[in-house]
Amino acid sequence: MKAQLVIQGIGPERVLDKLARAHVPVLAARRAQKNAVVLTVAAKDCKKVFAILRGSCYNIKKVRPLGLMRLKGARRLFSLAAGAVLAIACVLALERRVLSIEVQGSGAYYEGEVRAILQEGGITPLSPAPTQTALLTSRILSLPRVSFASLRFEGGVLTVLVEVSDEEDVFSPAPLKSPKAGVLEELVVLRGTPCAEAGQQVEAGQTLISERVTYGEREEKVLVVGYAVLLCPVEGVFQGSEEAALEAARLAFGEDAELFSEKTEEGWRIYGQARTEISSHMQ
Repeated sequence: MKAQLVIQGIGPERVLDKLARAHVPVLAARRAQKNAVVLTVAAKDCKKVFAILRGSCYNIKKVRPLGLMRLKGARRLFSLAAGAVLAIACVLALERRVLSIEVQGSGAYYEGEVRAILQEGGITPLSPAPTQTALLTSRILSLPRVSFASLRFEGGVLTVLVEVSDEEDVFSPAPLKSPKAGVLEELVVLRGTPCAEAGQQVEAGQTLISERVTYGEREEKVLVVGYAVLLCPVEGVFQGSEEAALEAARLAFGEDAELFSEKTEEGWRIYGQARTEISSHMQ
């Protein structure tokens, strides 16, 4: 039994990363709007998805069950010889292994890139069937013009469906740089080379994700896809009462800023830390 969820929020693709880190398999994903993504998960994982996204900036707008559970009772005959049982066991064992990989859809010309992504994720011929597909799907979705991606495993065949949009977007590879100094709280890289780590102090203009990627001895420029969250110091002087000054500071620095106040001759000095979020090609 499967379920389809419509999730809305800023940068909805990041939901895939959240679910991957929580070990929730995503069976399929596609963009519905700039601020919405449609995910297909197992029905049994719906409660986990709600729990993971509870209290976040993402809203689950619609949940729709897919497929029907049909229970059929049937008697089974147990007259197979030991040799036949062993043969069936071998067949079943092979069916749980990846015997072949097929890339289909309008984006099938990305077969080389898709196979490279699968290989980096440990998916090769005769490897176990993938169970955690959220990160793989997210990386395929990060390819230029890709609007839908899904992985389906059946009978030893891993089918990767890749669809591209009709819109021709031209992007110039460029690094993702820090707009200001602060502590790098989170860095998610879907495409590109990370140049910093979470917890590291970074300077304004410092490269966080490079557009240069090395494949063996070959170096290429790629479209950077990823985002970063910085914890930056903030400070300002605001007039009025202490409560009014803090309210004005939250409007200026963000609702989740950690702020402190100090009375001065000029007014209330509000200082603390605020989060700054930057992204590259993640809408």
